[in-house]
Amino acid sequence: MTITTNRVMSAFLHQKMKKAGLNLTSEQWGVLIQLWNHENVTQEELAQVACVDKSTMSRVLSRMERNGLIIRRVDPADARRKILCTTQKADELRDRSVAVTREVLALALEDVDPQDQAVCLKVLDVVKDNLRKRKHGR
Repeated sequence: MTITTNRVMSAFLHQKMKKAGLNLTSEQWGVLIQLWNHENVTQEELAQVACVDKSTMSRVLSRMERNGLIIRRVDPADARRKILCTTQKADELRDRSVAVTREVLALALEDVDPQDQAVCLKVLDVVKDNLRKRKHGR
């Protein structure tokens, strides 16, 4: 059920972004919001946050780079690592994309009691933590 909900939500968000003149997928928006909220983020860190493998994240980032949304800079502390940064083009999409995302979230949660929302988020966090522990052999 969670996978279906995620897919429907992603498709709906993409549709609303397109309608607003923003050519962003939910994956790309997820990358941008991480980069807007955190400095010096690497590809590996983004893959961990998004719970995807490095090659999947690499494909998303390559497309975003081709579209002029991000650039990769060499990490001064480790030349093998790349630090990801948003471009001015991406930064100009921030306010509108956040507004669209808030609208989609409001529509998705329209008939959900705020207490139920809080319980749902808490349960999902516990499930995620349990699975991450097992993934790393704990």
